[in-house]
Amino acid sequence: MNRTRIQKFLSVAIALAIVFSACAAVGYSSLFFSVSAEQTDSGYQYIADNAKKTVQITGYTGSAHTLAIPSVIEGYTVDSIKSEAFKGKNTLLSVTIPDTVVTIGSECFSGCTLLGTVELGKRVSTIGSKAFENCAVLGTIKIPKATASIGTLAFYGCKALSSINVEADNLVYASRDGVLFNRLGTTLIAYPAGKSGDSYTVPDVTTIENYAFCGAKNLKTVTLSSATLSIEKGTFKDCAALTQVTLPAKLSKIEDEVFSGCKKLSSLSFPATIRIIGENTFKGCVAIPALTIPEGVTTVGKGAFADCTGIASVTISKSVSAVSGAAFSGCSGIKEFKVADGGSFSVDKGVLFSKDGARLIAYPAGMDGESYTIGEKVTTIGANAFDSCKNLKKLVIPATVKTIVEPAVQNCGSLVIHVEDKSPAKTYFEAHTDGFSALKIGSDKPGDVNADGEVDNADVILLRRYVAKWKNISIHTDAADVNKDSEVDNADVILLRRFVAGWKNVSLK
Repeated sequence: MNRTRIQKFLSVAIALAIVFSACAAVGYSSLFFSVSAEQTDSGYQYIADNAKKTVQITGYTGSAHTLAIPSVIEGYTVDSIKSEAFKGKNTLLSVTIPDTVVTIGSECFSGCTLLGTVELGKRVSTIGSKAFENCAVLGTIKIPKATASIGTLAFYGCKALSSINVEADNLVYASRDGVLFNRLGTTLIAYPAGKSGDSYTVPDVTTIENYAFCGAKNLKTVTLSSATLSIEKGTFKDCAALTQVTLPAKLSKIEDEVFSGCKKLSSLSFPATIRIIGENTFKGCVAIPALTIPEGVTTVGKGAFADCTGIASVTISKSVSAVSGAAFSGCSGIKEFKVADGGSFSVDKGVLFSKDGARLIAYPAGMDGESYTIGEKVTTIGANAFDSCKNLKKLVIPATVKTIVEPAVQNCGSLVIHVEDKSPAKTYFEAHTDGFSALKIGSDKPGDVNADGEVDNADVILLRRYVAKWKNISIHTDAADVNKDSEVDNADVILLRRFVAGWKNVSLK
């Protein structure tokens, strides 16, 4: 490095040293970074912005039951509360937020299960998503004039919340009888879960937001306006008392989870405009006794009727083009599927298939039979095709099945699956062992004692040696019991020998 460059470098270094010294003299922690490291004062954890002279509260280490959050810490104004700052503080009974606070972060008071009283400061502009989630005893809340943004699920799980009241001059939000709307009254945002009254008629809104009625414990009936065009995800989720909802005539889709967990919902009335039933839409609606997917519906989503254990029969209309066994996962009461003529599906003895019979879509989980043999026309077993089959003990899968979609078998704890050696089914189920009790390998064809896929003299010889108790003889006993008397003996040897010899009127069972 030459002398000129050295002189320039030293000059810059000296200048920076002078600047940093000056900054330190006037109390700045850094020239380039105005935000300080996290500090603690009276149990409040906070970060100071030295340039703006403001403080953000990031946490609380104290155990007070009643908190009046300070408006000033160390001479700086408290203007925000960070996400999750008080999350899970089960000691809190009441909180007062000062007028200086502008932002309440997401999940700020989430899980404060004993928090019964919250007073929001008049300058609160933003309430983050899930800010008061699962504050189970929170009774009422008043939204100030300045509030311009309330995040999704801000009051989710507030079981005791009886009213949400908005100051009259708020420019973004409004309340009607304790229910939260946007200012124009076109969107219903939140219905308090603890609001009294067992029925509610929704005014002429066009949209009902995500989880708006979620957990409303007293509602039994809801009537929606014909003006409503959109009911968003999870709208009536976990409304435990809900028995009936009148859906608007113009609705085209029932979104995901809309009625999930509505255990008393027993009456379904679909308007003619419905085309799509979303995922998990009616999951856990155990009071539905029978299901008819009406004409006009084209798509039924994954888990749409999952765990609806009360459904005994399902009828699928001609218009439905997409449905899978996953739509009926956990429906242990279904005894049969029915389909309309001319549609995209077929049924054989109550089992649901694709129209050409090549794909097995769903086996009725409540069907009475203990044994089922898949026909050789089937090449594919769909996802959740065998789910919660409480009576099924034996499932025979032929080598013609080439594709099995995971998970094909679930929650069939007493089921033994029979597959042929070197078959795709054997490969699949050796790798996917959940949902059934045992896998039996070998042909289940009557008389195929050696499980080589053929019934011939080799099987006769092997069976004779087995019955004669030769040592180290292994056979496929289900296939060997050709007269199906539950015994493998000389009667089976004689019948099998006659069958192989081509005797007339001799058949294997």
